Amino acid sequence: MPNSSEQFNTYSEKEAQGEASKMQEKIATGKAEDYSEAERQVEAEKKYDPKSEYHVDLENPEVKEKIEEAQKLYREFLQENFERFDLSNEQSIEDVYNKALETGVFDKAEEIRELIFGKDMHFYGVSYLWDACVNHCHYCPGSVPNRAKAIKEGKEFPLRELSVPQAVEDTKAVMKDGHKHVCYLTGSTPSIDKYPDKIIPYLTSVIEETKDDGLKEIILNVEPLTEDGFRKVAEAVKAVNERLGTNVSLQFRVFQETYNRETYKQMHPKGPKADYDFRIESQARALRAGVDNVGLGALFGLNKLPFEEIEGLRQHAERLEKESGKAPARICLPSANELENIGVEIPYFIKRGIYNAGRKELTEKGHYEKFDELIYALSRLAMPKINIVSSERDGEAMLEILDKYATCSTLNVHPGVGDNARLFPKQEKDEFSNVHFEQTTTFPRDPKSTLEKMKQRGYNPILGEIK
Repeated sequence: MPNSSEQFNTYSEKEAQGEASKMQEKIATGKAEDYSEAERQVEAEKKYDPKSEYHVDLENPEVKEKIEEAQKLYREFLQENFERFDLSNEQSIEDVYNKALETGVFDKAEEIRELIFGKDMHFYGVSYLWDACVNHCHYCPGSVPNRAKAIKEGKEFPLRELSVPQAVEDTKAVMKDGHKHVCYLTGSTPSIDKYPDKIIPYLTSVIEETKDDGLKEIILNVEPLTEDGFRKVAEAVKAVNERLGTNVSLQFRVFQETYNRETYKQMHPKGPKADYDFRIESQARALRAGVDNVGLGALFGLNKLPFEEIEGLRQHAERLEKESGKAPARICLPSANELENIGVEIPYFIKRGIYNAGRKELTEKGHYEKFDELIYALSRLAMPKINIVSSERDGEAMLEILDKYATCSTLNVHPGVGDNARLFPKQEKDEFSNVHFEQTTTFPRDPKSTLEKMKQRGYNPILGEIK
């Protein structure tokens, strides 16, 4: 693909002069020995802004024209294939995939990704704080009915919860992989009114204990709060930043799971998550309350019409930007496909292709691989300027395909409470010490070899020092 991003420059002369002055001040005061060190310090002090990942000025007429071309192709493809792309008929995946090849969907999606984001690939790590949950989601192994089913079958998984010091330890284990952005997940407990008081000590302690390690962003992927609840959390993070002189950004992210109301109702019959409207309005509440950024996501495989989910994400993102002036920082597009592997039934399971060496080599694409690539390419055309996340629910070979459209990925994920620091096996002595709740099957990659391979393929992986 042509390196179109080099045609444009978003770094203004005023910004350059301001940063040069900061570097000179650091050298003059002895905080840095030379410009290289001063530049690193100034960069580290910046608060994370998703727009800093752009390689172009989005207001440039040529860029706007390219964005409109991409969105026009998406709209035309949507109009022709909305009903045709139907997961209840796997042949439709093959048909729509071939149509996308014919109409240039994949090439245009790769082109617009490289125009706006270059060949950069960003990463974040993941830490699970506790797994107790009161929701009844049909597709989650940690939900009330599915946990009860597992216990009845003799597969009881002990509930886990990290103490605050353990959460710090798990975070530091994540950051040893070079991560400066860390996503925290919890189960849906305690109640919404009590949740802020429970989560705040975790967040403030993490910021305090990593103040010299370069943590740039906390992504809070948890049950939606009230506006007052979000404000309480945001103000606590702001206060600890001001006290320590840190600048850790706070993002709230929650997946709507499905934008089809009837499917949503079927998948979430009980628990706080059953309230569709409270969930879909949560990002707007978070931004009004002072949270820096928000993220969106849908779980593909619950609804038979994938385009309904892409359109739901696109319209949700547009509403947020119109109301708040901020587009979502990231959008996630996971598939529920791997959930069936851990004993959970999902509505639309898609047949995979043939792999060797685990998931490191793809020798033959199946319906799933074509579906997955379609979702990412179409989402890139629909939302050209938003950072799209791939995840290690997919294996290495599939992720290499998705790199053409995604601009951020998880790396070395362990989807169980305390698993980054291997906290619980140290304490549990019985034969089930490694049997516990995991949200999904994942295929964690080695950070060093992943970065080397990405560079060999012409990408620019952006990650801190791996220890």
